[in-house]
Parts: sequence; structure tokens; C-alpha cells
Amino acid sequence: MTKRGKFGQRPGAPDDDLDVATRAGAPLPLVTHPMAAVRPDFRADARDEGGRALAHTIALPPDGARAIEAGRPTMAMQPVSAGGVVPTREPAPEIGLTQHHLPDDATPDPRLILHLAPDSERAAHFRVLRHHLLEVGRPQVVVVTSPKPGEGKTTTAVNLALALAECGRAKVLLVETHLRRPQLAGIFRFVPPWCFAEQLAAHRHQPLLPWGLVDIPQLWLHVAAVNPRAEQAQLVDAPAFAIAMERLRLGGYDHIVIDAPPVFGTAEVNLLQDAADGVILVARGRKTTAREISRAVEQITTAKLLGTVLLES
Repeated sequence: MTKRGKFGQRPGAPDDDLDVATRAGAPLPLVTHPMAAVRPDFRADARDEGGRALAHTIALPPDGARAIEAGRPTMAMQPVSAGGVVPTREPAPEIGLTQHHLPDDATPDPRLILHLAPDSERAAHFRVLRHHLLEVGRPQVVVVTSPKPGEGKTTTAVNLALALAECGRAKVLLVETHLRRPQLAGIFRFVPPWCFAEQLAAHRHQPLLPWGLVDIPQLWLHVAAVNPRAEQAQLVDAPAFAIAMERLRLGGYDHIVIDAPPVFGTAEVNLLQDAADGVILVARGRKTTAREISRAVEQITTAKLLGTVLLES
């Protein structure tokens, strides 16, 4: 049980997640959109004032966005003479972990597919999704969304994170940003020691504050959840989220999976994707229409769209 207390009453789970997990043969995620690797822009012809060749330099975008290579922690590269480049790192964030074990006296949430049925066909398809994601350059921060509510994005985000972290193969953080309908605390049966929404507000003004996360050893997973009992803003603070991702990237995580709000209705996903390396769009068979997928793709920056996942009904 969680050291900070037991989460007894779970908030209502949306139809998208419960139905996907309980119906036979679902979900079966299939990557249907072409994926493209995230690459930095390398310059090999840089020279100093004397015309001497410099070591390879990473040309950062004009807006100061970080170039991401193979999901590694970001570094600012300073060009120097033929002796090489001098990397400078920001200090790693301080992360406090509250250990939580899934309760033995309660049935696990049916959306924990890789935990409940690790040898099932459904679990295998999430491992295939993991494989496809790793093929595109190991993006470190990935936003998972859907056109509308009820299409399985939370199920996909949770099980993608579990697949990436499986057997300790990678260090993975699952982050919740759907403030209006938080689900992660209910899925994992805990009360967050520090609500992620509250942490966003605090770290916007004091970026070097410690972070409070939940460690679930059974699942090799760290979780930053929103407390469903706490009062919070209805929308994600985009500058605060960007600061959070800037700091958490340096926390040693191979992957940070973001359970995001749906695309339609707000511009939140557009704001979140600016601080991420890519976006996965979730659609549901016989529910999400081709027109809705097309509209959602148009709203998401094409360069950030890693692929589309189709969940069978």
C-alpha cells in the first residue's frame, strides 16, 4: 500500500478505457500513420575566425528549442577549436519518490492489460507499439491523445508506458495532464503525495524545487498523477508544462509518456506538443470516423505526429 494512505474510492472510469479492456479481443493497437525519426541538424563545416575546422556542432533552432538525439538527455553544445566540443548540462532535478504497491485485497483496474494479462494478444500488440516507437529514434517525451473523449487514449498511454518499462528495460515516467478528467490515481489505486497540477504551478515560479512522484516497483514505473479530489485549473498551464518537461528530461528518464486531453474542444494538445518530441493519436474502430481522424491530424503539427493507433471495439 502507499505510504501516504490508501486510495479507497476510485473516480468513475470513462467508457473508452473500461470497454476496451473488458471486451474480448480488444484493444489491438495498430500503427497506421507513417513514422519519422526525430533528428537534430548537424553542421560539419563550421570554422573559426582563422578558417580552421571546428568539431561537429548542433545548430539549435532559433526559438531555443532543444535538439533531441535518440531520446538522450538534452545538452547545449558549445563549439570550440579542433579539441572538440564542450558540453554543458543543467543540474539534474531532485526527485522524491513515494513507493506504492498495487493492493492485494482489490481487483486491479482492467485497463492494466500488461499487468493482468501479460501473455495475451492485447498485451503483445502494445509491445509491437513499443517496437514501432523505438524504431523512430527513441523519442523521450511522447504525448498520447485522441480526437474525442472515450476513444482509449488513457488505456494506450498506460500500457505503452508499461511496455516501455517492462522488466526494467527502461526508466519510464507516466504523466497525467487531463486535469478535467484525471484517471491515473484511480487506475493505480493511490492518492498522489503531491498533485501534478499543483506541482506545475509551484515549479513555474521555482523550477529547481524537488519533484514528488510515485514509484510502483511491481510495474517498474514512476507516475505523476493529478489528485481527483483537489481543486485545480481546468486547463494545463503551457509555460509551466514546458518548464516541467525541461527539468524532468534531465531526471534520467528514457521515456516520458503524457496522458493528454483529447484534441477537439481546446488547444491543449497543441500547447503540450511544443514541449514534446512527438504525438501518438489514438482512434477507436467503429467509433472514430475518418473525418475526425483527418481533422485531428490537421490540428496536430505534422512534424510531431509519430503515428496513429487504432483500437478495435
